[in-house]
Amino acid sequence: METVLEYFWELLRGAIALKPEAFQQIQTLPLGGVIATAVVLLAGFSQAVGQGIILFANRVKPLRFAFSLVIGAVLFAVGVWFWSVSTWLVTEFILGKKDSANAIIRTVALAYAPQTLSIFVALPYLGMPLSIILPVWSFLAYLTGMKAVMGLSIWQAFWCGALGWAALQIIQRTIGRPITKIGRWLSNTAAGVNLVTDLKDMEDEDGKYPGAREG
Repeated sequence: METVLEYFWELLRGAIALKPEAFQQIQTLPLGGVIATAVVLLAGFSQAVGQGIILFANRVKPLRFAFSLVIGAVLFAVGVWFWSVSTWLVTEFILGKKDSANAIIRTVALAYAPQTLSIFVALPYLGMPLSIILPVWSFLAYLTGMKAVMGLSIWQAFWCGALGWAALQIIQRTIGRPITKIGRWLSNTAAGVNLVTDLKDMEDEDGKYPGAREG
């Protein structure tokens, strides 16, 4: 267990630092798939915590709050998996690269390492810049990984990611709609309320959220 944790933190730091060696190493580790999954779940959990103001504003109870964070992390991981698969399809059928789908899934998963810092999006003043910087940082990690593992050029990696993302959007808006509805249902069930994600819709006449206390 200690060795797995050591590898986990080593690869996490390496991916955040945009080191190609981290993406190459995760392909050969016996537990590389486990580590990749852990990175994505941690990124999803961190993002859920960073966006916890939505749960607070919806007055979600403490136990359900914690459960909602876990569900948020799992749904985040599912989204990453679908993007990984759509990216693999692009490399397979458009670029003609006969690489392992498993290799691309691990690469894409590790590229989400910078988003393990999403918890800091909740910080005043720094939150908005970080919400922009972290996805860009992850995409740079993705380009680094695809170049190192798949032998793609920067532009090939860029278009694989862009077309994979576009394919994912099409899937989500067509045959993936039932899955999207299931994800929304799970989020609402975990929270115990129908979550309102647009905070402007929750403001009362005084510009405060329901349940907000006087300062």
